[in-house]
Amino acid sequence: MRILFVHNFYQQAGGEDQVFLAEKDLMKEHGHEVHSYTVNNDNINSLWTKINTTINLSYSTKSKKNFSIALKKINPDIVHCHNFFPRLTPSIFDACLDENIPAILTLHNYRLVCPSVYLSKNNKPWELSIQKNPYWAVPYKVYQNSFIGTAAIAYMINYHKKRKTWQKKLDHIITLTKFAKNKFIESGFSPNNMVVKPNFISDPLKENNTRGQFALFIGRLSQEKGIEFLLESWKEIDFPLKIVGDGPMMGNVKLQGNNVEFLGKIPNKSVKTLLQKAQFLVFPSQWYEGFPMVLVEAMACGTPVLVTNIGSMQEIITDELNGLHFELGNQKQFIEKVHQLMKDESLCQFLGDNGRRAYLEKYTPDVNYQQLISIYQDSISNYGHTTYPKIK
Repeated sequence: MRILFVHNFYQQAGGEDQVFLAEKDLMKEHGHEVHSYTVNNDNINSLWTKINTTINLSYSTKSKKNFSIALKKINPDIVHCHNFFPRLTPSIFDACLDENIPAILTLHNYRLVCPSVYLSKNNKPWELSIQKNPYWAVPYKVYQNSFIGTAAIAYMINYHKKRKTWQKKLDHIITLTKFAKNKFIESGFSPNNMVVKPNFISDPLKENNTRGQFALFIGRLSQEKGIEFLLESWKEIDFPLKIVGDGPMMGNVKLQGNNVEFLGKIPNKSVKTLLQKAQFLVFPSQWYEGFPMVLVEAMACGTPVLVTNIGSMQEIITDELNGLHFELGNQKQFIEKVHQLMKDESLCQFLGDNGRRAYLEKYTPDVNYQQLISIYQDSISNYGHTTYPKIK
């Protein structure tokens, strides 16, 4: 199968970039002919380039023309896009339709229904864009604190909703969780071409590390990740906490003493070792999240997780089965759940073992390949292209 992966890289590397590269490599490893069509945002650095990008945010004829040339040259069986924002634009899907090539889009966030991207405002869940209209987000400047930027994305959302772009131009839309799928359907997306396929990680090859007496946080050090909530709560907890990551609240973390140890940004190998040694992972995020990979990494290592009971987190982590939930903003409950995990090693073992089983059942490369190739085959057969033997 000849597959064209498409992606608009951000200026700062993120999880979407990693998933794009991982899925591309996965298909290569299984013998498929894989091509890439990518752009990045590095040249959006002047007033003119920012204005031009904003003007063409909803539709770029130049992008469509360039992509059409690539399609004719590569002649793929299928196109799989991970991100078209902001430079590629949805115009690339018109090019696919013109060339009679099925197109698939993976939705890593909520940009197609809310200018905030994350369905959040002031670091809390916020759904007014779904309940009413994306233009309700404009006065709040939910995209990079900008009226113009927020308005431009709101216009893009409504423009393609009226054109029925996502229903007419895409053969399949992949969401990472059932929760996300339901939110898109609430906003007017058709369920007919939507499928759920989570991300995956390679097995970290669990080492025989003795569990340490410490809790672990891994992630961006920012308000929406619950860092302030975590630090305030930990003042009431007599147990070591190691914090890995960087971000705008790094200074706040460095000032913490007592039981909080700041490790900063460390190599991936060291992160995995810490995950295998930690007694449990804490993940007090205050927004819905897309698909936090660290939760799957913890499960693969057999490490229990304490998460906020909202969004994708409550779907990936099942309360009292492979982790524990606490209510958003409920500091008392969070502290109680931490004490449970601190004091009950048998509970940690039970939750960790179940997490490991969940990883093997849902989030390995082999499982992901079966899901992805099935989606590709279905899309290709719908277009009357060459069909491939179903993977058993």
